[in-house]
Amino acid sequence: MVIEYFKERKEKLFDIFYILTPLTFFCPNRIFNYVIVLFSTAVLTSILSEPKSLGKRRWSDLYIIIIPFIITLYGFVLDIAHGDLKKGSTVLETYLTLAIFPFLILLTGATAKRKYLSKLSFFIGSIAAALFCLVLALWKNHTDHERMIHNWNFVETLKFYEDHPIGLINWGYFLYMEFASSIKFHPTYLGVYFITAIIFGISLLGRSRWSNTFIIGGIFLLITEIFLLSSKMSLIILFIVLLLVTIYAVFHSSKRIQRATLISFFATIIIVLALFPASLYRVQTIITDLGSSDNTAQQDLSSTNLHRITLWENAVHLFQEKPITGYGLLGTKKAMDACNARYTTTHFNTHNQYLMFLLIGGLLGGLLFLAGQLILLLRSIRAADYIYAVFLLTILLSLLTENLISRHTGVVLYAFFNALFYLHLCNARDEKI
Repeated sequence: MVIEYFKERKEKLFDIFYILTPLTFFCPNRIFNYVIVLFSTAVLTSILSEPKSLGKRRWSDLYIIIIPFIITLYGFVLDIAHGDLKKGSTVLETYLTLAIFPFLILLTGATAKRKYLSKLSFFIGSIAAALFCLVLALWKNHTDHERMIHNWNFVETLKFYEDHPIGLINWGYFLYMEFASSIKFHPTYLGVYFITAIIFGISLLGRSRWSNTFIIGGIFLLITEIFLLSSKMSLIILFIVLLLVTIYAVFHSSKRIQRATLISFFATIIIVLALFPASLYRVQTIITDLGSSDNTAQQDLSSTNLHRITLWENAVHLFQEKPITGYGLLGTKKAMDACNARYTTTHFNTHNQYLMFLLIGGLLGGLLFLAGQLILLLRSIRAADYIYAVFLLTILLSLLTENLISRHTGVVLYAFFNALFYLHLCNARDEKI
């Protein structure tokens, strides 16, 4: 009786999970885990009720999207070989969704409806997160203003922010850890979330005047908050994404008024950057540091804008020592800590996902990961799925300066939407055939 009831309603139940799952990316891990356990239980029940359905799935579609998990699994095997089973398994937990999401999505079906529901859910979740961060920031700044004006980590910016307060809202407060910490996000990761939501929002336009107004307002809110976060890489990625979207839209627009509107929109966004002193200053400092001949600042990993250069140099040095086998998951963490010990006692990862996979799985692991992502990007472009292509481009650019796939908030975003978009692309290809 229960099985029959489930069989009649399982598609609607799965649709609900495609709505809930993107929302859990903004929630504590416990809530995320509850939803995934329920989702997995529903999928298992579906398999038990219709075991023949397993034979109808194209398992070959999974190979390319689980490459990152295979590399991390290899790293875990190295940890076992080095006697680090317990600690290595703890590190592996972060990467499990790289395999879980592709399997769940393949078994339930990456339909156009679920793709739409997931994008809409994530867009609304991003708007809610942005409003929550903004309201809490304003409240904290109003109630504890004296502490807020001295909150910035980097010493070289303190003087700037003290000289540029704007009423009760000090620009320094809307930066980096302070602004994103209200939902326990790294600011660059939150910036990537908001950029992804902007991409999804653009794809949702055109259904009705009311929905278009809501989406456009949401996009402007997210762009504003990216400026307030002032993460340098997020600002660069936002510029690239908006430029590509504008170029594509201009060349595919048949009306002059539409072209003029799009060009004006892009120009407005760039000009707005100059109205946010913190964002502009962040970009100016990195340009100044890159042009400086003084490399001593690079050695202080806790305070300089260029600390990533030191981390990258250390990672390359470690790779040269074990270019074939790699270090494994936990082994990479230990090796980086030992290499950075002369600068700091704080743990710093490579701050570059490509280097991270080189260290985990050696040259083969690094090349496999890069090749897999480039193949996905080329396939999305060839299939004219430009939303998927821009999403991948956003992720690939962010991986240059952050280990996005090595933290929960980053890996769930990548694993879920990468699997959803790619498997939907495969379904569309099979239907054409």
